[in-house]
Amino acid sequence: MGDLASTCKDKLAYFRIKELKDVLIHLSLPKHGKKQELVDRILALLSDDQAQWHLGRGRKNAPSKEAVVKIVDDIYRKMQVHGPPDLVVSQSQLPVTTDFNRIIKAKKEQLGPDSGCLCGQSFVLGNVVKCDDCQVQQHMDCVLIPEKPAVGVRPEAPEHYYCQLCRLIRADPYWITIGNPLLPVRLITNDGMNVPQSVDRTFLLTRAERETVQRVEYDIQVWCMLLNDKVQFRMHWPQNADLQVNGIQVRVVPRPSTQLLGINGRDDGPVITTFCREGQNKIVLTSDDARPFCFGIRIAKRRTVDQVFFLPFTYLAIVVNCRRCKLFWLV
Repeated sequence: MGDLASTCKDKLAYFRIKELKDVLIHLSLPKHGKKQELVDRILALLSDDQAQWHLGRGRKNAPSKEAVVKIVDDIYRKMQVHGPPDLVVSQSQLPVTTDFNRIIKAKKEQLGPDSGCLCGQSFVLGNVVKCDDCQVQQHMDCVLIPEKPAVGVRPEAPEHYYCQLCRLIRADPYWITIGNPLLPVRLITNDGMNVPQSVDRTFLLTRAERETVQRVEYDIQVWCMLLNDKVQFRMHWPQNADLQVNGIQVRVVPRPSTQLLGINGRDDGPVITTFCREGQNKIVLTSDDARPFCFGIRIAKRRTVDQVFFLPFTYLAIVVNCRRCKLFWLV
């Protein structure tokens, strides 16, 4: 068995029948049979050509080994981020009094301490900064971007640092994150120096997730934030942002696209539930704003006004928020 098949076999061992069927759906293969039969059907595509003929697929129509590996990797990575699809329902049944600490604890268990940087590397080495909430580590050069960078001068680690997902959790109390189909991705300039910035990504939506977001209180939301935003806990979209989901244009913010977001302003994340389908989806975000932004996609559940009102906030958090508001009014 080749290296590709061996690697995939190790990952498929963690898959349940639901995940195996998701892989087969993407490969346009029959999804009936016992678990081992489903695994063998996938691994056959990574072996010799005779196995593919045995599955009733000719050389012309058979998917490439790279395509099979990518599909398995995508679904495996999603399992590492927010667990198997049925966990979406179990997390949604958390009591109304769920606080930030419980959400962050679950996030820490899912991501692990050495993952979560915007660069996508599995292991974070070198100069890193650690999130105060979930303890995830990220490269300082990836996430700490000074407004006026100086050549040869490294950014200093702040006294308190929060990763992008923890900032998102605190950004809007009316939404609670259930899953992350697309983890934070940084907008990258085409030539590394000049605008415009653009990101082109695909993300998978399983059948269970699609069924979940059909319920009234659930939605798929695109979010964006400025990495070096002076207001940490808010969404923030770049100037002249152009967002497309599966080729459909999506309006990002109600304010004029050329208008900068003020210190007291807040952006929302557009809901894209109606534009998404089960399986593979494509999202493209472009902007001519040179500032460092990142964006992602989450499955979120709405809270009612009463639920937000009864959220448990500590005395210290209330004092900090009041001081922050006072500073905003003085600016």
